[in-house]
Amino acid sequence: MNGKRNWPARGTWLITALALASVTVGCQDTGGGTGGANPKPGKSAGSSKAPGKGKESAKPSPTASKKPKKPGKGTSAGALTCEGLRDAALQTSDFRFPDAPEGTVAFTDGRWEGDGVVIELQPQCGIGDMTGDPAEDAVAAVKVTTGGTGKFYGLVTWRNDSGTPVPVAAASLGDRTPVQSIDVSTPAARQATVVYLTRGDSDPAAVVTIRRTAVYRVTEPTMTELDHSDAPYSP
Repeated sequence: MNGKRNWPARGTWLITALALASVTVGCQDTGGGTGGANPKPGKSAGSSKAPGKGKESAKPSPTASKKPKKPGKGTSAGALTCEGLRDAALQTSDFRFPDAPEGTVAFTDGRWEGDGVVIELQPQCGIGDMTGDPAEDAVAAVKVTTGGTGKFYGLVTWRNDSGTPVPVAAASLGDRTPVQSIDVSTPAARQATVVYLTRGDSDPAAVVTIRRTAVYRVTEPTMTELDHSDAPYSP
């Protein structure tokens, strides 16, 4: 009789266990429960695209303006000019000009006057290399008039010192020997060709009978004549 009484309880337990097993299997089939089957892998919203050729980065555009060229020889803003000599120094504490009185002498508009002496810058002038540095120099004629009849002509070389003409060498041509032209040759030669009027040793001082072409080179503080050639001259 004890076995008959326990039968319904056992049967009820068996039916409950089968029902729970069926529910568990159903949840696994639908993948809705925890630990169920994972969904099929797909592209994640944040995943990157497969590697491939992307757009090339833009190359930097060339600068519109080119770098300025370096100034060439003799083309700087501080280049000497013949006109610029009209207010240049002629005689300093470091340089003496032949036939000029002692002391500092500087032109004002091409002229200096003192102690009965008048010194005038002449129009004959040449620009070019005479001293061997990169900046071009200036060579010009100068006339010194004293209280008498003398009119003494000379040559001066001004070095270009950062745009300022500085007298460094000179030569005296003598009394009443006007200069006709000055030509500064190519930079390699560093020479000045000067044409001026003069006379023979036996000719009177009041006349000129020779047109002389002379070549000078700077040997500071003088301008040294290298050679010359003469041709007859008559006014």
